[in-house]
Amino acid sequence: MEDLLREVYSEERVVPPLFKYKAISPAQYARIYRESLTPEFWAGEAAQLLWERRWTKALEGEPPAVRWFPDGLLSPYRNVVGRHEGTWIWEKPALIWRGEEGVTRVFTYSDLDAMAKSYSGVLKALGVGRGDWVVFYAPPTPEVVALMLAAVRLGAPIEPVFTGFGYGDLAARVDDTRPRLLVTVDAFPRRGRPIKVKEAVDKALGLAKWKPKVLVVERMGVDVGLVEGRDHRLGDVRPEPAEEAVVESAHPLFGLHVGYDGGLGLVVHGAGGYLTQTYATTRWIGLRPRDTYFCTVLPGWITGVTYVLFGPFMVGSAVVIYEGGPDYPGWDVWWSIMEDYAVTVFLTTAGALRVLSRQDPEMLREHNLDTLKLILTTAEPMEVKYWKWAYHLVGTGTVPSIDSLPEKLSGRIPVIHMFIQTELGTFATGSLPNYTFVPIAPGSAGPPMPGFHIDVVDGEGNPVRGRPGQLVVKSPWPAMPVQYPRWYAERWRGGVYYAGDYAVMADDMNIFPLGRSDTVMKVNGYRITPEALERAAEAAPGVKRAVAFGVRDLQKFETPVVVVAGDVQPDELRRRIREYVGAIAEPAKIVALEAMPDAPKPELRAALKAYLWRGAAADGPLRGWVEEVARRLR
Repeated sequence: MEDLLREVYSEERVVPPLFKYKAISPAQYARIYRESLTPEFWAGEAAQLLWERRWTKALEGEPPAVRWFPDGLLSPYRNVVGRHEGTWIWEKPALIWRGEEGVTRVFTYSDLDAMAKSYSGVLKALGVGRGDWVVFYAPPTPEVVALMLAAVRLGAPIEPVFTGFGYGDLAARVDDTRPRLLVTVDAFPRRGRPIKVKEAVDKALGLAKWKPKVLVVERMGVDVGLVEGRDHRLGDVRPEPAEEAVVESAHPLFGLHVGYDGGLGLVVHGAGGYLTQTYATTRWIGLRPRDTYFCTVLPGWITGVTYVLFGPFMVGSAVVIYEGGPDYPGWDVWWSIMEDYAVTVFLTTAGALRVLSRQDPEMLREHNLDTLKLILTTAEPMEVKYWKWAYHLVGTGTVPSIDSLPEKLSGRIPVIHMFIQTELGTFATGSLPNYTFVPIAPGSAGPPMPGFHIDVVDGEGNPVRGRPGQLVVKSPWPAMPVQYPRWYAERWRGGVYYAGDYAVMADDMNIFPLGRSDTVMKVNGYRITPEALERAAEAAPGVKRAVAFGVRDLQKFETPVVVVAGDVQPDELRRRIREYVGAIAEPAKIVALEAMPDAPKPELRAALKAYLWRGAAADGPLRGWVEEVARRLR
């Protein structure tokens, strides 16, 4: 951990030239922050939503079973899209979608509204009503985005599932969520070849006990087999009249399955509290109606749900979605998108900056990015050197601004790293361009945002500064889950939520995340439960037992390793895990041993992580086994 701390921690504080006259002092921030730590603060933000029946109390209950604005009624769809009807925003671009082939499709807010209304009738015709889950295993094409909003309009909670997850992972989610409908596409292009998503859906539903209907959206015109009575093509369903739902504040809006030590758990956010927090933080981080915003994190992850599907549309920004990866047709495709559409706000991950910084700098210099005013990053810890690369190389631009000199690559716009977690629902830390903008600490996720009572504590729960501790939240936040697994509830101790991450908090409250404190893996920002890899490995012939854990990786931050007892072929085991769990979970190494200690898996994982990350030797009979695994990894 000491090596990682040296890479991410910085005493330097930077005020970008364009924000020279906007930065506030630490004392001003401290006063604003201190005064924000009350329910009344969030009540003021909730007043920005459109309520059909205004709530009379801000919150009730004790953590984790807290409900915000419990007696309020609202239409989630009206608050996301419908709020703009009759304003100048209604006929401006809402969605700019670019396919991997280079085709661009643009939809205004009125276009998106018309699609969502029509598609809500399609969903109703397929039996979807208020409270019925709809799972999406599809890339965010315009039709898929409109279908998600259509479900929101009906009061049907959604779960977008990352298409990089395998059929086994999808089956587990289907059995847990029990959706009325699963939405997919025939196929989507990846580096020029079709990825046949419908085939993965068929395998997943062959494995799952729960059997939902399937709606197939045509993307590539690939011939796919339809199961009679189960599968329906979007164009073949006749819409029925469908009313816009008005729901209670705690009504489920969406959910995501989250990786915990013990497996996947469904975390569900309620409409009123979540939309309050989303609308507030989206404005604070810098989005406005005239912005063109490009986010590379897609729905399927909390950043993509909150800051693609909900927040930017609530604000009225133009949202750019690119279907492909960062390297196709070339490593400059993201720079090309930003130049072509005059992007003003760019949100990506620390992992993406790592890989982009290693490409030919000429590809970056060939594009004019002067319209950029903000670079936002998230997902995993950010090393100082990559923050500086983005600040100087990407963010300086070509035109002198105040005291920014392009020829010296002196920097011009903020690069703001922020902390997010599915359970929190939104970003919860960061220097805020449209609110509390404080000098940026390179490598940090910034200070806590107003309204979030965040601290770093030691093993006894005492605040610590300047050294690693546990990241905690000391009071409820509006987007608290309304449904959750026991693993989330167990993280609440004495009214304090332990986020499961190590971090360092500086004296000026800047927070430097250091990765997970449990054995959940953070791979390229994705939370991967070790249980999923172990289940896939133990289904393979010859494997008696398996233990999965993460090791430090310079590109992905963390990468999986699987230790198995038995006689296996490593390449075959990798293939099985890749297909069952997903490509993101493919192990970097398989360590095959004849035997494994007869100890609980959580104990084995924790011993391996403690030794490999912190150099802490295991006790008793585990010591020799841990050292042998470590030797095999060298």
